[in-house]
Amino acid sequence: MADSLDLAWDKLTLTEEEAAVVVFEGDSPAEKEEEIALSLVGKLLCEGSFNARVMKTVLKNIWKPVKGVVIRDLASNLFVFQFFSEADKNFVLNEGPWAFDGHLLLLQPWTGLEQPSELTFSVARFWVKAYDLPGLRQTKAFAEFLGSQIGSFVDCEEANLLGADKALCFRVDVDVSKPLRRGVNVLLGGKPKWIQIKYVKLPDFCYGCGRLGHVLKGCDLTVEDSDGAGLQYGSWLRASPLRSKRRNAEEELLEERRLFLSS
Repeated sequence: MADSLDLAWDKLTLTEEEAAVVVFEGDSPAEKEEEIALSLVGKLLCEGSFNARVMKTVLKNIWKPVKGVVIRDLASNLFVFQFFSEADKNFVLNEGPWAFDGHLLLLQPWTGLEQPSELTFSVARFWVKAYDLPGLRQTKAFAEFLGSQIGSFVDCEEANLLGADKALCFRVDVDVSKPLRRGVNVLLGGKPKWIQIKYVKLPDFCYGCGRLGHVLKGCDLTVEDSDGAGLQYGSWLRASPLRSKRRNAEEELLEERRLFLSS
């Protein structure tokens, strides 16, 4: 329906009055600007249909915003998420990615001056983990370097930089139109070494082409072998959660931080 309306609009010939550009001189009320500043716009990376009403209910139950959230349709598969506190908005924006029924939800802030038809969604923010790193390369600078190879570096988990660990954790904005990066070949100690990359909370993706937004069955670029052999991507790209589920995990992390900072 949306595509047919777009085609019909492209064929319209505007009258002289319709084509004239007019200027609005008014200002937006301060409360309206505050509302928009506390909102996010989102799109579900899904090629088929889905139940938007159920999606809204599921997301509200997952996020549990302290001061609530209102979710409204802006257009077909385009939503505005209105929060009422900066903390609730930042939690949703920074603790993702989020998914519904296996489909990735793309979220971004907006100025409120864009038309819904102008909004584009090309990146998703992921926590990623880089494995098998030398201890001297478990630094913020190296995380920034790896992040720039995978997408656009955002930040890293500062606690993970104390001492050495099995993985370096950092956050990256990933281009969803490209295949997921499986690793980075880096020259270390005079030799090229493969640094494996995994993604936290990675939703459904194609094991054939490595792209988000569809699965192997719906991929136009690859043909699945009868036994699945030869696929270059798989569930092994999914990383374990950032935080341990043990009850004393936070206390243990605080103790580790105290020891490092007091040494």
